[in-house]
Amino acid sequence: MLNTIEAEGSIRTDRLRKRLRLEGKENNSKFHRSLSNLEGKSLIVGAEDPHPETHLHANIWQTWDTRTSKRESRANLSYQKALAKLLEKTIDACVLVREDQIPKWFEWSSDMQAVKDQSLLDGTIVKSGRYLKPAPTAPMPIQHMHRPRTP
Repeated sequence: MLNTIEAEGSIRTDRLRKRLRLEGKENNSKFHRSLSNLEGKSLIVGAEDPHPETHLHANIWQTWDTRTSKRESRANLSYQKALAKLLEKTIDACVLVREDQIPKWFEWSSDMQAVKDQSLLDGTIVKSGRYLKPAPTAPMPIQHMHRPRTP
């Protein structure tokens, strides 16, 4: 099973069963137990199919190596940019943050002050008095609903 998942790169549960010729009901428990064992040992990872066929909710299985190798481009993110993204997402989650609290949250980073200053200059966060907040996003257009006129 692991060799098949590795060879395929990504494979949906139903296709894996076909490939392994384990389609009969008598193989259900062994098949799913094998998947669970491999997943439990962190040899494979499953994710729900984002484009399932009608009435089919199946996982797509990959090895961890396959799953993480596609994300190598993120490893090129500089430390400063990663800190800036962390700060922005933290402020976004909190909605409103007292500026003097940030050093307490990120005690492990002496670079956070410079990152915060740069984020303010870039406009990704906004200062309002003693507070920081996410930069405003473009407003969503309001859709007016037309009600039928009653006589």
